[in-house]
Amino acid sequence: MIMKIAIPVVKSGEKYFLVPHFGRAPAFAIVDVGDSQFKVLEVFQNVHEAHEHGKVSGLLHELLSREVQAILTMGIGYGAFYRLKDLGLKIFYVRPSPGKATISLEEAVENFISGKVEEAGEPKEADDHHN
Repeated sequence: MIMKIAIPVVKSGEKYFLVPHFGRAPAFAIVDVGDSQFKVLEVFQNVHEAHEHGKVSGLLHELLSREVQAILTMGIGYGAFYRLKDLGLKIFYVRPSPGKATISLEEAVENFISGKVEEAGEPKEADDHHN
């Protein structure tokens, strides 16, 4: 089964890495994930990055227009979490390796494929402070 997922990322050098705050990500990778492989379909700039806290409508529209079925993130705030769940999207949390601040896009998707992620039951900020 192929699932289309959105992942909040930032580019560093030639690689993409996850960012800790879903709504303030500078970009999103849209990835088709199958049973044992994945394909990055697109990386688009988040023009809604500077939104007011809790105001994610524009970003949600961007994701829905791309027919995203799930979110893979390190953390997500209350407003976005419940809006996405209400729209029927699944949310999964991925954790960086111990001692690391982030995780590469490829490693995060590989963790998703191998079942090393948890489906979110509630919102969770990946960092200890709000931006």
